[in-house]
Amino acid sequence: MNEFLVSGVRRLVEKTAADFDPAVLSPVMATRAIEEWAAIEKIACAQKLRAATRAEDGGLDAEAAVAKSSGVSTGQARRQTRAARKAKGKTKDAFDEGKLSPEQAEAIAGAAEANPDAEDDLLALAAQASTKELFDECERVKRLASDDASHAARQRAARFVRTWKDAMGMLRGSFALEPLPGAKLVAELNRRADRLFREQSRAGGPIDTPEQRMADALVSLLGDAGTKGKGPRTVVRLIVTKAAVDRGWLEPGEKCETAEGDQIPMTAVDEALLDKDTLVQEVDFDEVDVRSIRTMKKYIPKRLRDALEARGVCCVVPGCGRTHNLQIDHTHERRHLGATELLNLGWLCPYHHRLKTLGLYDLWRDDKGKWHWEPARARAPS
Repeated sequence: MNEFLVSGVRRLVEKTAADFDPAVLSPVMATRAIEEWAAIEKIACAQKLRAATRAEDGGLDAEAAVAKSSGVSTGQARRQTRAARKAKGKTKDAFDEGKLSPEQAEAIAGAAEANPDAEDDLLALAAQASTKELFDECERVKRLASDDASHAARQRAARFVRTWKDAMGMLRGSFALEPLPGAKLVAELNRRADRLFREQSRAGGPIDTPEQRMADALVSLLGDAGTKGKGPRTVVRLIVTKAAVDRGWLEPGEKCETAEGDQIPMTAVDEALLDKDTLVQEVDFDEVDVRSIRTMKKYIPKRLRDALEARGVCCVVPGCGRTHNLQIDHTHERRHLGATELLNLGWLCPYHHRLKTLGLYDLWRDDKGKWHWEPARARAPS
């Protein structure tokens, strides 16, 4: 019975896909269609992995079946089936209902194992936040459940570098580094990639994509390996924030992070202070004073930029989570007399910035400081 039911659902989805024509949709409706197809994808993935668990219980190679049927690598299939096995209780229920991706389910299950009381909040967060925000919160839950030394040991035990060749003969890889060396690597790559961008802009020719420039930066870094005193040193800024606890900031000495927001265990701070390539910048501002900085000019004072970075370099659109190539946006546009001040500034990724500039979406904050992103003119006038 189940087999015929699933076959019928498949034929219905195939017919719907055949009749689906994105060309007739407005950009706003297209984004909603993305959400609907993604929901269908998560539901189907959950049922696929439930079936894989059953096949595995019968002694069959479920990972190979998932890899072959889904067109993914064995490693990806292994991670998906592992996530399905790891989910328990409410997390398993949400995953089986298609409300969570395998990656979300695995992250919540790991955090709930460290602190069972956090499971409900994490499930609620998964329904409205970006995957990155969820992963960050899961890591925060696990970090609070362990002391600083064990967290640092867990980070060190998790480091790795993996490489392989693809069908084109290109070298591919993935890695995980501890926050401080990782921040140094990213800072150096960004510095070199920015230099390449300036050179290409001056030359007036084609400009590579950010990913291509980062690849060239990595190659140039390898070429300079072992060279002493060549060019300016890379600077990694550690930001020690001090502000209200309810804004997620802790007192100096309790939290330390890179400018990109990566948490640094306090056991690594002493090492950072001794490193000649590391500059420790303490963003120690009074929140009231920062809020009082106001100008009608486009230029953003350094104190405001420090405040924005300390608040978190992440696209403010709920559910986005991008942290790279961001732009500082005036929520209330300058052409409409929007001031350059902390309450009117936020980070936007290029995609959402363009949608806002074209007038397709409205971005606003409520009295509690929560960001809202809605189709233009959908919000009733206040």
